Amino acid sequence: MRRIMAVSMGMVVCIVAGCMRGAPENDLEVAEVAEVLVTPEVLHMGRTAYRKYCVQCHGYSGKGDGTSATSFDPPPRDYTDAEIMNAITDLTLAETIRFGGIDRGFPNMPAFPHVNHDELVALVAYVRSLSRPGLASVQIGTVE
Repeated sequence: MRRIMAVSMGMVVCIVAGCMRGAPENDLEVAEVAEVLVTPEVLHMGRTAYRKYCVQCHGYSGKGDGTSATSFDPPPRDYTDAEIMNAITDLTLAETIRFGGIDRGFPNMPAFPHVNHDELVALVAYVRSLSRPGLASVQIGTVE
C-alpha cells in the first residue's frame, strides 16, 4: 500500500510540475538560426522543389494563381507581394512549409514534413526571391 501511495504521489508531482511550465513559444525546436547564402545552386534546388510541391496552388509565378487556387478560401498567398512577404520571417515561412498552415489561418496549406533541411532552405530562398529579386541570404535554423 505504501508503494502505491509513493508511486501515486510521484505521478501527481510530475503532473503538477509539467503544468507549471510556461507555454512553448512554438511547437518547434530550433537549434540555431544561421544565415544561408543564396547561390544559383540554392535557387535552382528551390525552384525544382517549388515546381514539385507548390506550383499547383501558388502558380508558376508565385502569385497564388495555380490551377487549384480557385477552390481555396482563403486563397493561396501571393509570394510576389513584397509588403506581405516582408512581414513574414524566413523561419515562419519554413515552419509553415514543414508543418502546414492550419495553425496560421491557412487551413488549405498542407504540411510537407518529408522535405529535408537543405530542400527546405532552398524552398524558402526561392519563395523569398519571388518578392526580393537579388536576394543574398536567408536566415533559418534547423526546423524539427
